[in-house]
Amino acid sequence: MAEGDTLFGEVCHIKGKNPGSPRHDLGQTQEQRNDFANLILLCPNHHAVIDADTDAYTVERLQKMKSDHESTAAPISDNEAQQAAATYIGLASVGQTGGIAAQNLNAQNFTYNTGPVVDAVTQRRQLQALENLWAMVGTLRKEFGSIVFIDTILLASEIDEYFRTGAHSEPMSMIREYKDPQCAVKKIVLIDPDKERPFVSQKVWSILFVLRALYGRASLMIELSFKKRAYEDWRKDSVMDRLLRGILPGNIVDDIRQRPIGGLQAAIDHLEHRFLEEAGMRQ
Repeated sequence: MAEGDTLFGEVCHIKGKNPGSPRHDLGQTQEQRNDFANLILLCPNHHAVIDADTDAYTVERLQKMKSDHESTAAPISDNEAQQAAATYIGLASVGQTGGIAAQNLNAQNFTYNTGPVVDAVTQRRQLQALENLWAMVGTLRKEFGSIVFIDTILLASEIDEYFRTGAHSEPMSMIREYKDPQCAVKKIVLIDPDKERPFVSQKVWSILFVLRALYGRASLMIELSFKKRAYEDWRKDSVMDRLLRGILPGNIVDDIRQRPIGGLQAAIDHLEHRFLEEAGMRQ
């Protein structure tokens, strides 16, 4: 669950922490939910997998997975345990549907020194959070790239012709997947930024939120275009306008919306640049 000094393991609830979360048990007390018996250590990928498939990953199966692993795990030395405790200080694994702050566990199970070690660990975790969020920005760019590309090679009128008459079908075939109402949702959930929120500034978080919403909104409008057989132009969408103005100056938003071609790419470029600036990665 660690690569060098970077921790990526997540302490997850077997029976979900909150109402509506996977495998939530209304009969549990809050103490029982956060008790060691109801916790399991997972990597982020498998945390997402088990929460997305509750039929396959039942409470009983997760308990057996945990028990089987513990039965083969080798004990570690006191020195290793102390190092692990120090590394975990200040780190949180709060997932969308079931993580628990690692620092809460530390308070109950470890004795450790606070001081410079905490500051250094926290700084490393903050940097790691920024790197993780930037990787998520790249995932969004890749997954929704076809919509952005179409906006850079076709005018709004040409895109509208496709939905009305079928013209320009060859390039537009790139976005036919958005006929499926679940397409955008499947792409959006590929990233899970929530666990990084405690470690970044509100400004950085807001920029990521707007980027994710921009991609989601643009894909929703393509989905609606297939239903209505007419192009729902993102430039005319009031929600998209408010999203962009929440981060970018009004004159930049006006310029982006007035561009007959390539406006989406311009909006993304500006938002990504702001992200890097706020993250201290670009002067």
